[in-house]
Amino acid sequence: MSIVHRHVLASFLRNLGHAMAGALVLFTLLDLLDHIGSFVDNEAGAWTIASYYFYKMGWIVDTVLPIAMLMATLFTIGTMARYLELTALFSSGWSLMSVSRPLLVLSVLMAFASLAWREYVLPEANARAHHVWEVEIHKQPDRINPTQRVTLTDDQGRMYYAREFDPNSGVLTGLKIITAVDARVVERIDAQRAEWDGQSWTLIDGNRRTFEDGHEVITSFERLTARDLTVDPKSFYQDRIRPEDMNIGQLKQHIDLIRTSGGDPTTSLVDIQFNLAFPMVNVIVVFMGLILASGPRKTTIASGFGLTLLVSFGYFLFMNLGRSLGHNGTLHPIIAGWSGNLLYAAICLILYLRARR
Repeated sequence: MSIVHRHVLASFLRNLGHAMAGALVLFTLLDLLDHIGSFVDNEAGAWTIASYYFYKMGWIVDTVLPIAMLMATLFTIGTMARYLELTALFSSGWSLMSVSRPLLVLSVLMAFASLAWREYVLPEANARAHHVWEVEIHKQPDRINPTQRVTLTDDQGRMYYAREFDPNSGVLTGLKIITAVDARVVERIDAQRAEWDGQSWTLIDGNRRTFEDGHEVITSFERLTARDLTVDPKSFYQDRIRPEDMNIGQLKQHIDLIRTSGGDPTTSLVDIQFNLAFPMVNVIVVFMGLILASGPRKTTIASGFGLTLLVSFGYFLFMNLGRSLGHNGTLHPIIAGWSGNLLYAAICLILYLRARR
């Protein structure tokens, strides 16, 4: 690695560390001010509050990393431009891309690290933060909130999907039970409600479909005691994962179950694309920061903060707008998940064609 590349990389990592530390402190303080009333009203102890923010740090790191990457790029390249280091390098035959090669390589590595973080760290951290907030701070019984979109497979291979589950009453709403043999559905049970009496499930207002030799037999029922169902309420809420906390692997399993039960998996398809697209933000904002900071206007601390806020706000706005449009079926899941990246990549390309490089 050349002296120039070592200088650029060292300056970037130093600025990235400062930006991450500042962003983490700022986000934590803002959240603390927002929730201080709840902490005081519920007499939450210092250790409980610290545990909550320790787990919430997973979400904060995931959110502020692209912001910190952009800010570090603007300050690193902007400082070099302000002190005419870029001009000297350009005069000696260096191009903008050759000068910034370490930053582009690092941004790709950070994108993979962000993807791994969202896949393996963030779901567990979010679940634990939610548990501390609901159970330890608000003193609510564990799992008191109704669980949405429950999925489960029992030891006999049956697949369960419920629109809602309330652990306190043991009531499932919108239940579908799929029994498959060698990837072929042989039975499907749909029930408006299912109630647990301590020993077995009672299915209410539904129908049972059996499939054999190409024929379908439908039997309707008002109440059906299903003693052959081997799962109990604990099986549902012990494995509970909120949809927003699912990683890509869990979302794929969720999609397979919804499709098998005849549901619409659009929301989960969009979330998979969003989870894949979000880490790429780190690459795009670094590329944009290189172009903006190397322009004729010198990047100062104030302008660097202003550009960071402007680009970050717009990026997150378009990313989440596309996600929302995908959830309601307006956009195809791929377009919905990648809309923000596509827009800002196009902006980067236009800026690059006009930049001095």
